[in-house]
Amino acid sequence: MKKILMLFIAAILVSGMLFAGGANDSKNTEDGKVTISVYWWGNQVRNDLTQKAINLYMEEHPDIIINAEFADWSGYWDRLSATAAGGNMPDIVQMDYAYLESYVSNGLLTNLSPYIESGAIDTSDIPDSVLASGIVDDSVYGISLGNSAIMMAYDKDITDKAGVEIPLEVTLDELYAIGEEIYEKTGVATYFDGGINMLKMIARNSGSYMFDELAAGDDTSARRFFEEVQRFQDAPFAISPDILVEKNADIVELKPILDGTSWNDFCAVNQYVAVCNAAGKDLGMLMYPKTDDSVAEAMYLQPSQYFTIAETSEHKEEAAAFVDWFINSEEANLILMGERGTPANTEVAAVLAENVDERTKAVFDFMDKVSEIAVPLDPPDPQGRGEIEAILKSTVEDMRAGALTPEEATEEFVARAQQILNEG
Repeated sequence: MKKILMLFIAAILVSGMLFAGGANDSKNTEDGKVTISVYWWGNQVRNDLTQKAINLYMEEHPDIIINAEFADWSGYWDRLSATAAGGNMPDIVQMDYAYLESYVSNGLLTNLSPYIESGAIDTSDIPDSVLASGIVDDSVYGISLGNSAIMMAYDKDITDKAGVEIPLEVTLDELYAIGEEIYEKTGVATYFDGGINMLKMIARNSGSYMFDELAAGDDTSARRFFEEVQRFQDAPFAISPDILVEKNADIVELKPILDGTSWNDFCAVNQYVAVCNAAGKDLGMLMYPKTDDSVAEAMYLQPSQYFTIAETSEHKEEAAAFVDWFINSEEANLILMGERGTPANTEVAAVLAENVDERTKAVFDFMDKVSEIAVPLDPPDPQGRGEIEAILKSTVEDMRAGALTPEEATEEFVARAQQILNEG
């Protein structure tokens, strides 16, 4: 298995093709204007709102031109690693907590602490606990754009039709029973999350850390995970594997909940408004399901994402100024409306709370409930996380298609994950 750095090197040959424009667009124009580039992942709602905010910034700063690039989650990291390999990363990069440490360790991100100390990036209204999530090796490399959590959403029209009341917290056995009842009364299927979040939460429910288990070759949580995937897949109310591939629950605009193929969905809290918009209705929200023999709370607050600045950027000062504006400007955040999560800046969050629509207010209220029970999040994911997630996804697809038993899936996945972590 290749390490992340090896992936960067291998991707050099295609870096120009994978990132629109082929390179970091940071440059000076003949009229003295500075051009910087910003790259993020997201859905169409995020893309539209972010572009509106960027347009406002350029109106207020006529000496700056910002080139925007975006991709959905599934293609984002391949494109980013390709530009990193070619030494032409965008100036400002949206970064996930899971990947932050890997990009820092490979020398790809700028230390932002000097910009904070000078006041170029004002973090005075960001709680220390939130700022700390972007620290690697005692320096700040990422500025949180908001707080989020993982959750389950549900179609209230379908659950009301079935006469089923959905509690704020459910166990996996309760979710199974609810799915069974809804199917009997409405014929609507249940979607079960067969992704890395479910595996992570199963480990957290047992008081464990998923990557520690995998690095040690411990299959405890992985075995439980694959057994649950199989249990829900074998249920008469399960979505067929073919439909899951067609619908693609990883992409907001293709989720099976949108057209009533399923009554439920798993997503990040900061995706809630986008999913509701795509569904054309308000959806219910509840905590991520827990195991029935849980010995530890698993729910946690997490930075929805960060803005980071590439080490290769030729205009770090201008990039830092944009990051500062993005997190601290009330005008900007009244455009963004918490789409990336509850703003990290508490003063800005207070302003938004008085101006948000009902769907965004539901997000704020739900995050308050999560805050009441949340426990510390796991350490940043180690190198190899992306490869492990990809292997998990393909293993689950093979198992759902009947090509692997839970036992075979567990053995194959844990062995490959352990090898990746040991190499990393």
